[in-house]
Amino acid sequence: MADKTGIAWTNATWNPVTGCAKVSQGCKHCYAEREWARLSANPKAVSYYGRAFTDVACHEDRLDQPLRWKKPRMIFVNSMSDLFHEAVPDDFIDRVFAVMAMAEQHVFQVLTKRPERMMEWFAAGYDNREHAVGQAMREIAAARGLDIAGIPEWPLPNVWLGVSAEDQETADARIPLLLQTPAALRWVSAEPLLGPIDFEAVPVGMFGPLRPYQASVTTFNQRIKWVVAGGESGFGSNVRPMHPDWVASIQEQCEQAKVPFFFKQWGEWLPLNQMTPEYAARLYRSNRPAKDGEDQNELDDEYGTHCIVPQKVIIHNGQVFSVEDPRSFEQDFFGTRSIFRVGKKAAGCLLNGREWQTWPTV
Repeated sequence: MADKTGIAWTNATWNPVTGCAKVSQGCKHCYAEREWARLSANPKAVSYYGRAFTDVACHEDRLDQPLRWKKPRMIFVNSMSDLFHEAVPDDFIDRVFAVMAMAEQHVFQVLTKRPERMMEWFAAGYDNREHAVGQAMREIAAARGLDIAGIPEWPLPNVWLGVSAEDQETADARIPLLLQTPAALRWVSAEPLLGPIDFEAVPVGMFGPLRPYQASVTTFNQRIKWVVAGGESGFGSNVRPMHPDWVASIQEQCEQAKVPFFFKQWGEWLPLNQMTPEYAARLYRSNRPAKDGEDQNELDDEYGTHCIVPQKVIIHNGQVFSVEDPRSFEQDFFGTRSIFRVGKKAAGCLLNGREWQTWPTV
């Protein structure tokens, strides 16, 4: 939990729940699990992280943190867990939503890989859930010496509900459930992006999830209103690269549908087609440096150059090969892209020469 964060699309994180379990390929190199070991070694944080990562725990003492932040900000809910993990009791989720209702100066960004649980929580008697959150608000307010009457506006106008979708399979499974869940705003995080996503192909009826249903004003808001995308980052040699065509396609789909798009990062690997010629040249060294009076270009033609960072190729289906592997161009010649592991910071977040960092307006 932090008032400041390195996550580019939010301002702060709030972790009333910690711990999680992996449910799909997007979880393989989990950011929260990587951070867990570091945080559990901190004596000040051991009560929150000093146990197995898969041991999910709810923290009552963290519930009121957003109420103490007076300056409005965007808050990512549970960067170290999933609010709708099956181990989180319904009544604790009620209290989390109660705090979000009370802290109406903030925008809360909720992201889950368990939309079926989220939908079930909302569907457990629409009026009953609204009243349960209202009751939790009154209990929290009473503990703080405040007086709150009535029930909150529902769905909460300052809560954005989102799902993670790393490829078409997870998009097809999760987005339809998100669209069946009441929300002031719905969004998708395609990070780490591990395959192409065609939003028009998501099975949600005759209209894709990026476009509103034109036939009925009552369903106008049942669409995705924000998409975040990014490549995988982390440590070790197994960080998975992202094909540039995948994220370029999502950007184009969002632009056509007039949906705000936020490109967070390339991750560890940067495609050659996203580099300037000058940058690409800096990734190579001459096999035979020139001496006084010698022409380096002529020597490079004769002796060649070598790449100073790991280099591979990725084809459109996500398979990755070494540059020497003949399969890299045999299988998908036009979809093959050269990629270089330059590191997250150097790879940056430029897509086709510019930043794409927009948020929805509500």
